[in-house]
Amino acid sequence: MGRDPEYLAFLRARLAAPAGAGGTVGDARREHAADLARSPRPPVAAVRDLTVDGPAGPLPARLYRPAWDGPAPALVYFHGGGWVLGDVESYDPVVRALAAASGVAWVSVGYRRPPEDPFPAALDDAVAAVRWVAANASRLGLDPGRVGVAGDSAGGQLAAAAAGLLRDAGPARPALQVLLYPALDLREVPPPLPDPDGLEFPPSGIGRALRAYLRGADPARPEVSPLLDPDPSGLPPAVVATAEHDRLRPQAEAYAARLREAGVPVVLVPGTGLDHGFLGWGSFSRRPAEAVARIGAAVHRALT
Repeated sequence: MGRDPEYLAFLRARLAAPAGAGGTVGDARREHAADLARSPRPPVAAVRDLTVDGPAGPLPARLYRPAWDGPAPALVYFHGGGWVLGDVESYDPVVRALAAASGVAWVSVGYRRPPEDPFPAALDDAVAAVRWVAANASRLGLDPGRVGVAGDSAGGQLAAAAAGLLRDAGPARPALQVLLYPALDLREVPPPLPDPDGLEFPPSGIGRALRAYLRGADPARPEVSPLLDPDPSGLPPAVVATAEHDRLRPQAEAYAARLREAGVPVVLVPGTGLDHGFLGWGSFSRRPAEAVARIGAAVHRALT
């Protein structure tokens, strides 16, 4: 089946827009931020900038706390952008939408990025951030017993890898992992899926981003490719959201299946008729908005 007509019209208009002319990493980061800035910023009861203690220095962070009677459950979130792009400010519209849909708190954390800082810098930052939020939850108005980890795309890879490393971390063990069209197998660049509507997407650049991130690290390590975790039975419960026409969908579905086989509770939220990146498109088309609402409902049920 093809895409919903309204969503398809939006996607065609998006693909027809002129691409940026810049060729540097800085140019790509600015273009990515400008694209995300087109999305509105839904209101959240309280938004507060934070500084998180990272292993190589302070990390920028932003707390989105809904109206909540008492300590709120929370997710420590890591943005997408192929490890190279994105930051706390540019992903503000996305996290606001997720906070509004879920009704729980989100702490968006910036991490070191390649090419300046390759693996394991971002993962080290992610693990440290989860530990910091868990340790400081009470003073932030959060429930230390209900702190999970979340991320989209490359951030989903960081979230899943951090969940694996923290499975035996006592109070810092994530209560939930929320993986939104995540990259979970970095051994090779997956091929694009056949497109039912004949859309032509620009080159993704994912191979170059992957090389910048790994810089020679073994992609078969579980902390690089969480799909290859040898024993997923001790991992936290998961909410996994996919996009039907996303090349990453098969590995996300395989990860959800492995968790289920290991006895880990999983909610799989299929993004029927959608594409990678839809979290930022809910204000432009009904279908992405509905998917964000379903993700929010699944997160709310899992944490409350």
